[in-house]
Amino acid sequence: MNWGTSVRLVVTAVAAYLVADGVLTEVKIPLLAPLTALLIVQVSLYQTLRHSLQRVLSVTTGVVVAVVVAVPIDFSWWSLGLVIAISLLLGRLFKLGDHVLEVPISAMLILQLGSQTPAGALDRIIETFIGALVGLIGVLLTSPVRVETAEKGLLDLASETADLLDSLADDLHLEPGNVHATTWLGRSRRLSERARDTETKLSEAEESARLNPRARIAGGPSQALRAAVTALEHGAIRLRGLALCMADRTWLQLHDRTGLGSDMWATDVRTQLALTLRCLSGAVRLFAATATAPGPESRVRYGQAAHDLLVEGRGHREALGSLLRDDPGHWPLHGELLAHLDRLLDGLAPIQLGVRPGPA
Repeated sequence: MNWGTSVRLVVTAVAAYLVADGVLTEVKIPLLAPLTALLIVQVSLYQTLRHSLQRVLSVTTGVVVAVVVAVPIDFSWWSLGLVIAISLLLGRLFKLGDHVLEVPISAMLILQLGSQTPAGALDRIIETFIGALVGLIGVLLTSPVRVETAEKGLLDLASETADLLDSLADDLHLEPGNVHATTWLGRSRRLSERARDTETKLSEAEESARLNPRARIAGGPSQALRAAVTALEHGAIRLRGLALCMADRTWLQLHDRTGLGSDMWATDVRTQLALTLRCLSGAVRLFAATATAPGPESRVRYGQAAHDLLVEGRGHREALGSLLRDDPGHWPLHGELLAHLDRLLDGLAPIQLGVRPGPA
């Protein structure tokens, strides 16, 4: 828990106590209000208003069940079981889904605070609603719009993707071997995992902006950011396929040095493939920079630079295609390699981000 979250919890709890203390003058120490507010803020910190309302309902239901049971029944093992059973039943009745367990948890937390009169029970309920209301207002006013987190996730994903492309190009300086192939596959697999993490961060950012008053000022995740994350997520899949194809070519070369495809990793082939990968690496970084640029001028500048690199990369890809057409060995593998490169080049087009660059 960071300092900002701690401050939010303290301020919200104190505010709930002060409001309850002012409204419920007959309650000596209205601690249920700050307790409820803390529960609401803790569980709703990075969630949408819909999730917050579900949690408000779950906490409030649990408190009401505990208060109602505490009036006519003394606490015992069977009354505890009754509270839990009723709480679970109401949680399912209200269709609280993943939040259903919060109902009995909330009930047990305040069960020992039970009231001895109906008036006292009503005070407890009012106290709970005050805490829930203050907690919900605190969430709506202070919940951050997590655009920066999503943007950083995109830039990190782009950096890792570019690093892998550069590493593939570096390994083609000489004829690659078994160690290189194994490393390619391992890194491409980890890149796919990073892409899924980035998608999760963006989804959280989009949720944090929905119905959030602060999003009107700070702004939510842009369409360009969503398009860039989707493109790099697909790119990670394509890059994994490219790494597998290169690994297959390497393993086949190791077992077939004198047969068809013996020139599979010839110097000119490795050179053109490496140059294509270098262009893709630079284009990936510029693609992410375009999506996260602060203004239209920066987006156009980055987008144009990415476009120019992609044009250069397509030139190297065409040269590579000409070389592979002259090699009759294992043509399905050649076609697969070129298809992965084509998809990677097409997937980084700046027009996906709303940028229309001019000719290179």
